[in-house]
Amino acid sequence: MGNVRKNIKMGRKVSMRKQLISALVLAVALTTSITPTFAAEKVEVKENRGNVFSAKDIVLYKTISDDSKQEKEKAMVEHKDAIKIIKTYIKTNELPIVSDVNDPTYQQFVLSLGGSFDEFSEEEMGKIVSFVKFIDLYENHEKNDKLKQYKNKLTNNTILSEEENAELNSLLPVSSNAESTAENAVSTNDEVSGSSMSPMTVYSNGYDNIKARDYAYKWWDGRNPAYDYYAYKEGCSVYDTNCWKKWNDCTNFVSQAIYTGGMKLRYGSHYTSSSSWSYGVVPSYSWGGAHNFYLHWKSRAGIASSVSALQTGDVVNADFGGDGQIDHTAIITKNTGSYSSNKYLTQHTSDKKETTTLANWYNSGYKVYGYEMDKASN
Repeated sequence: MGNVRKNIKMGRKVSMRKQLISALVLAVALTTSITPTFAAEKVEVKENRGNVFSAKDIVLYKTISDDSKQEKEKAMVEHKDAIKIIKTYIKTNELPIVSDVNDPTYQQFVLSLGGSFDEFSEEEMGKIVSFVKFIDLYENHEKNDKLKQYKNKLTNNTILSEEENAELNSLLPVSSNAESTAENAVSTNDEVSGSSMSPMTVYSNGYDNIKARDYAYKWWDGRNPAYDYYAYKEGCSVYDTNCWKKWNDCTNFVSQAIYTGGMKLRYGSHYTSSSSWSYGVVPSYSWGGAHNFYLHWKSRAGIASSVSALQTGDVVNADFGGDGQIDHTAIITKNTGSYSSNKYLTQHTSDKKETTTLANWYNSGYKVYGYEMDKASN
């Protein structure tokens, strides 16, 4: 019995020793596997501590003058017809918008009308487009104030946070020398009308342009409740159509369409980073902001050199005033030829299905940036 107890004790000691050795081996293994990841994170944080920009990189937006007050007074006279048309439109549609040039909500609403060519007569739209371009430049005073604040920080060698670097990146205007998508010279003899000319295919990068198109068809005049962040942010229900008027949804809508078409989400160092394109608890800036969308996709897909290269399922951005701030996003859902008048657009804010073509944009003097989604990295 004593030997049995002794053997039991010895067995326990051996067992405990084995457990200790196993625990030690496991600890070493865990340390070995965790260390590279931890080291990589440290390197990433170390890299992000530096400033991405210097004071000399700060470029201000174009404005009409240095006196915003004088600009407003002049606009009330020069654009009085457009202001009256828009005021009537707001009243008729019972929109919760105050007609005040200094109100950011009003400014965003006016800009959203830059793609509403079927809502007004040609004469009215001409006046509205002119006012849209004024607003596009007028709102730059506020952007320039922010840029000047960043310039002062950088001049004083202040280290910007990761969020500040990302915000500054999204604030800076697109260079006037940046590549944009040129319009083909229109020749009515060569235009093709009727069915789509775009291939119905899944491209080698996995993008299905028809799935993207069909999603746009399904939701062009609605809001998918699976993407309710912006409604939640505004404190209203995505099921309430009055709620939809509280934010510009053009880029959020297009992001949903191309994601459905197979474009994969990207997770950068932060949701504010232009390398991110994702939807989650908080969507990336590039998911729902037109300018941020441009910053992401110009790198990921490149800019189409000519409108003839754009097909069904491809995406376009517009800069209304040519000031370097991207104002609008739409998706091409029908393509009947090589010219801008053959590229039919579907969009949100305002919600349209193929009532507008790229010709409307070019004829209005908008700067266009197109993305061939089959060439995007995925």
